[in-house]
Amino acid sequence: MYTPVALFAYKRPEHTKATLSALGQNTLASATDLVIYCDGPKKEEDRLAVEAVRRLARQVSGFASVRIIERERNVGLANSITTGVTDILRTHASIIVVEDDLVTSPHFLEYMNAALIHYKNDPKAFSIGGYNFPTKTMPIPSDYPWDTYASFRCCSWGWATWADRWKQVNWDMDYYSALMRDPAAQEAFNRGGPDMTELLRLQHEGRIDSWAIRFCYAHHASNTHCIYPVKTLIKNIGLDNTGSHCRVDPRRDHKRLDETWMPRSFCPADYIDPRIATRFHQAFSPPEPSSPAVAIRKARSQAARLYNKTRYLAAKIKNRLNPPVRDVDILVFNTSHKTGGAARAAFRIFSGIRSRYHSAHYLTLTKEDRDSNVTGHLRTSTMGILTQWLAGLDRIPLLLYPKRRRVTFSPAFWSNPLRTPLNRFRPRLLHLHWVGAGLLRVEELARLRCPVLWTLHDTWAFTGGCHYTQDCEGYKKQCGYCPQLNSQRKNDYSHGLMRRKAKIFGNLDMTVVTPSFWLAEMAKQSSLFAGKRVEVIPNGLDTDVFRPVDHQAARQYFSLPQDRAVILFGAQWLTDPRKGGDLLCDALKRFDQPCTLLLFGEGILPLENSAHITVRRLGNLADDMSLAMVYSAADVFVCPSREDNLPNTVAEALACGTPCAAFAVNGLPDMIEHQRNGWLSRPFDTNDLAEGIRWLTRHPQQDQLRRAAREKAVSEYSLTVMGDRYMALYEDVLKGVKDRDG
Repeated sequence: MYTPVALFAYKRPEHTKATLSALGQNTLASATDLVIYCDGPKKEEDRLAVEAVRRLARQVSGFASVRIIERERNVGLANSITTGVTDILRTHASIIVVEDDLVTSPHFLEYMNAALIHYKNDPKAFSIGGYNFPTKTMPIPSDYPWDTYASFRCCSWGWATWADRWKQVNWDMDYYSALMRDPAAQEAFNRGGPDMTELLRLQHEGRIDSWAIRFCYAHHASNTHCIYPVKTLIKNIGLDNTGSHCRVDPRRDHKRLDETWMPRSFCPADYIDPRIATRFHQAFSPPEPSSPAVAIRKARSQAARLYNKTRYLAAKIKNRLNPPVRDVDILVFNTSHKTGGAARAAFRIFSGIRSRYHSAHYLTLTKEDRDSNVTGHLRTSTMGILTQWLAGLDRIPLLLYPKRRRVTFSPAFWSNPLRTPLNRFRPRLLHLHWVGAGLLRVEELARLRCPVLWTLHDTWAFTGGCHYTQDCEGYKKQCGYCPQLNSQRKNDYSHGLMRRKAKIFGNLDMTVVTPSFWLAEMAKQSSLFAGKRVEVIPNGLDTDVFRPVDHQAARQYFSLPQDRAVILFGAQWLTDPRKGGDLLCDALKRFDQPCTLLLFGEGILPLENSAHITVRRLGNLADDMSLAMVYSAADVFVCPSREDNLPNTVAEALACGTPCAAFAVNGLPDMIEHQRNGWLSRPFDTNDLAEGIRWLTRHPQQDQLRRAAREKAVSEYSLTVMGDRYMALYEDVLKGVKDRDG
């Protein structure tokens, strides 16, 4: 039984014909099973060429058997090879692989089968290659004794491997972060060529799609080698700019094959000849350019820079004078990209709808990555840093109120000059979220010709500037005498902002969405939203990411004791009075059992030294997986807020199966069901809060509490549920516009 051959083809019928013809002339062709994988067309204009390749495949004969796999859609070369090879190696011990632009020597299959048998049980051999560089590029020393040599880099032009080696390849690249932190490991990996680490980086960033570089890394990770012939058995006829990954390169091109030669003597797989290794490495280095070429390149580069600068300045002037307008279906509008509770909720909503509305877009002041569907200055760029600094100038009017309370108050005084203006977009529907820090002046909404959906994350939209009203009911009228500004005047800043909003909002086709019933009732009672449509849609989260992790394993991950209660508290700012960190400290004084208090977020709580409380501070946790692990490690998550809408932290904790304790205020009773998935204390009674923490941590049926918490989150806070609700609301609002317009 000879090793089967897998041929991967796409849309080059002439190349495929030459490849099949040469393969059919191999000495072992009639005894070899051939499997031909034909990829599907990427574009409609490729369909004729793809079908021509398939017709050639159907006519193939001269092999022991021929099986043709015709892909319905284009999966790409890398995916086609990884899945095809994996499929064949489920039932075979080894495989030989060629692509549709490789002409083989008549002895190629004979050599490959012999090498596969010779190195089968050699722990230092990972794969066999059939190609080698031309002599002018990589001369083999005249005193080298064997017909093959070992190399650190795999061969991708005619190769073979074994099933047990193929299983060792880590296609997900879980090793990447550790490699990038280790210069010595990168240097070792680059023994196969100076481009190895760079290719791996491009693959990780999604800028190339290569199976070969990941296959190369498997050789490096297992400290094994690829075996090459000293004379090539492969001629690549695709070095003609017809393929996706091959360009004209005379250093790799063979004029002809020696059709009489076949390797007979095999080198030890664990021996690397230093002379060959050096020349092999150099073959992957860019050639040294000549002096005239360097001069021409510099001149072209300078001319290109001048040309690009001219075009950039011209485009900038044109954009200033006549800004381009972009048509989008849904424009989601929020001050921050992903940082903060409102931003996390807004971006989750956007993530839930972008697959259904392909032209949905997210507009923000600064963004945290290079997502092309998000507009805003990159947060770490010079413009991003300057934009964040300028955002502070929106607070200038507050200088007129030196005795104001130190709470969040957004004047909406000006528009940040570095923001992307709302008028750069023409949406079918505008979805507002948290719009402070100079992202928007309410007057800009007057120019809209589309319906507005406003998801409220606090009370700012219907107040004169405060984000939580505390005990004030000025929003039911038109504010003034603002207690948060410590104002004694009717016509203070809060009253002026309310009048500005009233003038604009009255003419808008606006629908208000609140995550909690508490906030919905306040919106309905406000003077600004009275008579507006108000819907309740809880914020969603990815319940596949925020899910229970084994409780004991999570504790072990954070090195937490297994025999003590773990109490968790977290917020963007732990010291924010609204979040009630001081109330938690007071409650813990009344908590009489040994425990660990786990904290995430900025700031330090004013905890007194206590023999029975160990404090662990985790700082900011940037990724959702770390948060899910923290929630899973805790016995209870405490949300001691004085005022809160529908906090993401509580929803995330419930989704991870962690019961929650909180005061029965605002939107928290929507989330926590007393003594079923948590504990609701009498507002600001820290004795009752301590009793709730004690009840939850000592509950005899912890699994029952955790199941109830998870069920609540999945049924009400999953992205699917939230996405379906928003989609239905979008369609209803847009249908209303269509009906009115006839």
